[in-house]
Order: sequence, then structure tokens, then C-alpha cells
Amino acid sequence: MYIKKKLFLFFVFLILNFGLTADEVPKSELLSYWNKTLAKFNYSLPSELEKNFIKSEYTGGGSEDQNTFVYVTQKYLNFPNENVNFAIFFVNKAYSQTGSSVKLAAYFRNEKLVMLTTNSPYSNVEGRYEFSGITVRKGLTYEYDVSGELTISCLVDRTRETTSEIISKQYCGESILVGPQNSILKVIKHKTNCENECTAFYPFREKGIYYVTRNNANLRRESHSKGIVLKFLPKDSKVELLEDTFQQEWIKGLGTANYVKVRLDDGGEGYLHGAYLRAPGEPDVTLIRERAEEWKRKNGVKGK
Repeated sequence: MYIKKKLFLFFVFLILNFGLTADEVPKSELLSYWNKTLAKFNYSLPSELEKNFIKSEYTGGGSEDQNTFVYVTQKYLNFPNENVNFAIFFVNKAYSQTGSSVKLAAYFRNEKLVMLTTNSPYSNVEGRYEFSGITVRKGLTYEYDVSGELTISCLVDRTRETTSEIISKQYCGESILVGPQNSILKVIKHKTNCENECTAFYPFREKGIYYVTRNNANLRRESHSKGIVLKFLPKDSKVELLEDTFQQEWIKGLGTANYVKVRLDDGGEGYLHGAYLRAPGEPDVTLIRERAEEWKRKNGVKGK
């Protein structure tokens, strides 16, 4: 009897301290956690998705409007040595060149965010048909450990011999381990250099408050890179995003995003490239990279 009581107390301890398993977490509770986490990046789950996810055994989907689509899945998440069991994808349906093939991907382990990155089709230079349909993670990536600590990395799409190798995380450049108040804990150099710029992909931006990510951001009269510049905004300027134009452009050094209409604190309005912006809870990558360069100088680490 004494042994049974101790075993019972032990299992109660495990449940209280380590949480419920994936099957025991109510779907409605997962949605609440996900919405709270995604709100830090100014993204949300449409109500249609919530309804479909509750009803469906594995997946849910919902469209905000004709230009966007958001869905959640448990399928095809057998990443080697990774503790991921849900993925939420944000899709820009309005832009024909990327369409639904390139996604902003948020990967979760139950209620906890594990990774935010870009998901896109794998391009095998040898044209091997058996790899068609595989998607990979690439570009600027936020990774979170079990305690919520952040690592900023760059993932790359490289040719591999097996499906398992292709879908594994493949790093290039360097990874930055970030501590409290954007302090730098460590910079890890990877063997592979990044052939392309390590930038984020934003399929669309939701309305809300944002901050400018770098100095001299071009506020334009029209929603394209040839539009007349109305003003140069300093880093950390606060703007209110009024509308996403869904006019997408890639800009060197910034990345791919849509032009968005914003309002300044003084009431002025104009258009900004969406990659100039970060949500209030989004990591300040510009500041973190600057501090990482200081860390490397102090610790004798060379190169970019």
C-alpha cells in the first residue's frame, strides 16, 4: 500500500511539473497558447482555422481573405532528432511567383514555439524526381529551447543524398545565442558559409504597431521601390500598420516582403517595405547582430 501511494504521488508530480502529453492537451487550449505566442510577431489565427482545427483530427485551415491563408498540421513533421509535433503556415496567395509554395512557418512542440522560419520547395540541382515535393527550412530562423532561450541562425538549402538529410536543419554562417536584454551569450561559427543573404520572409503583415529595424528606412509615396521618398525614418521609429498592399518585392539586404501602408506618430502616412519592420515582441535582429560583432571582437572570433 505504501509503495502504491508513492507511485501515485510520483505520477502526480510528473503531471504537475512536466505537463500533459500532446494527446491530453485540449485543442482549444493549444489554440490559446499559439495565439498568445504568435501575437508577439503580430500574427494571429483566423476564426475559420480555429473552427476547422477543433473539428478535424489532424489539420485545420482558415482564410482571412482572398490574399492570405493560414493552416496548422501535424503531418510530415518527422524531422530527425527534433521535438516538433505541430506546424502553422502563413501563406500569401496574392503573389503569383511565390504563391502558396513559400510560407512563414511556426513549428511548435505542443504549446511551446520551437522555431520560426521560412518553408519552401527543395530545389535539387541534379533534378532527381524522388525528391520532388519535399520542402525545406531556410533563411533567417528563430529557434527556442525548452526554457524559451533564443538562438538566431540561418538555414540553407543544400543538395543531399537522402530525404532525411534534406529535411534536417542545415546551418550556414553563424548562430547567435541570445540572453536577457538582447545580450550575447555565444556566437557559433558553422563550416558552411551562406551563399545568399540571411534574411527573413514575410508573406504578409497584419495590422498593428511595429518598429523600424534600421536607420534611413525609406517611407515612400507609392508602394514600390521606385516610389518617391517622403522621409527617412530612424531605427526604432514606431509606426502603425494600416494596410498590407500585397505588392511583394525582394530588396538586397532586407529580404522579401510586401509594401505596407503605415501611419507615423505625427500623423503622416506612406509606404514601407515590410522587411523594415519588426513587431513589438519580435527579436531586434539588427541590434543582436551588432552586439554579436562586438562579442566576436572581444572573444577573438574572426569573420562574418
